[in-house]
Amino acid sequence: MRLLFLLETLAVAVKPPQALLAKLIAEPEDQFFAQPAENEHDQGPPRPFWVFDADALATNEAWNCAFVMAAAGILCAAGGIGGGGIYVTVLMVAGGLPVRDAVPLSKAVVFIGSISSLFLNLRKAAASSDALIDYNVCRLVVPAALVGTYLGVLLNSLVPTWAVLLALVGILVAISYMILRTTWQQYAEEEHFSHPPIPPVPANSLAKELKTESVPEVSVKCVREVQTVTRTDVILSAAMLFVVVTGSAFRHHAMQCQKAHEKDREKACHHPTLFWLESATLLSWMQSPTIAAFIKVFFFLGPMLLCLLVLGYVAKSLANDGWSSSLLGKFSLMSATTGCLAGFVGIGGGLIFSPYFLLMGLEPAVAVATSSTCVIFTASSTTFQYLLTDRVIMSLTLLYGTINLVSSYLGTSLVHCLQDHLSARRSAISGIVSLGVVISTILALRQLTIEVL
Repeated sequence: MRLLFLLETLAVAVKPPQALLAKLIAEPEDQFFAQPAENEHDQGPPRPFWVFDADALATNEAWNCAFVMAAAGILCAAGGIGGGGIYVTVLMVAGGLPVRDAVPLSKAVVFIGSISSLFLNLRKAAASSDALIDYNVCRLVVPAALVGTYLGVLLNSLVPTWAVLLALVGILVAISYMILRTTWQQYAEEEHFSHPPIPPVPANSLAKELKTESVPEVSVKCVREVQTVTRTDVILSAAMLFVVVTGSAFRHHAMQCQKAHEKDREKACHHPTLFWLESATLLSWMQSPTIAAFIKVFFFLGPMLLCLLVLGYVAKSLANDGWSSSLLGKFSLMSATTGCLAGFVGIGGGLIFSPYFLLMGLEPAVAVATSSTCVIFTASSTTFQYLLTDRVIMSLTLLYGTINLVSSYLGTSLVHCLQDHLSARRSAISGIVSLGVVISTILALRQLTIEVL
């Protein structure tokens, strides 16, 4: 009896290996990742990018959202607009995700789609004798946009959820207005061409009415000069991108190390992305008020100062080529604002870049290709900042990113098929897209109302 009692006691005291293994599998994040520090505007579990969260795919909401994302991607591609702002609404309403997860996930999806667009535009540019990408515009836009992405990602983690939703609603309202106006203009043009043409107006009167400041015309000689420095531009842009992303990630984890509770401090100060730095070293730095203040200021201002220095150099070079100071200022302000909104609410950036480039006098094909080239930097900057700060759900990113690639191709092919074979009006397609945008705006407004109340 004593032997039996002893065996029962050992069975209770010592867990079998299977039970221990089940516990390790069920709670991996508790062993390797610290819980986020107290921050009323940045709540939620960590989303390490090296952990494939299969449970996120095992819900009906995930697959319902995938279907809606596919439909939204086709409509957005057919209408020629970016889907970033719409994707955020779809992820919240159909996917059931909070704003904290929807914005980074939308950015990751847009980033995957922007890669394919960039390669297509580069291939077209190589095959065409005409300039397809205005690299002068890219050189001016990228530094200011990267500054904006740094600020946008930081603001997203600092402000309350309702502020992000309010900004999203404002952007969707602007998108709705723009796409409705475009639909009406397309309809008016189609009606105009379906009737006998009106006698042309003298060119002099048109020139007086449409005279506005625009981008200086690029000559063949200038295009060749720009092509020769493209490699340098890419290297410099990649360097700025690296500094912005790493600076943002390091500052975030340093702040987490400083704010973490005593029991989680060792984990917070030894995040896997900081493998090159001893946890005791970072902890000692953040416990020193002087060093901690230096890290906060340096890694906040340092990346932005680098981008501003590059921006100043580019602006000086373009000023020598005939760009006015006001035009340089307008482009810089627009780029920084677009980058900030991209990081703050999850838009892609192309929705603002393309219309603005058209307004500034670029040809439609050049405006679209140049916009896609600029979007690759805003999308990659925001995506990797969120990725390295544990804000992106990788399983959903791979699913929705693949859907975005396929739906974009289908949407573009659908437009070509309808126009070439069925004689469909472009305004009809834009009208369907505008309906989807208006619905997204209403749903985002509903989410905002729920959050506020």
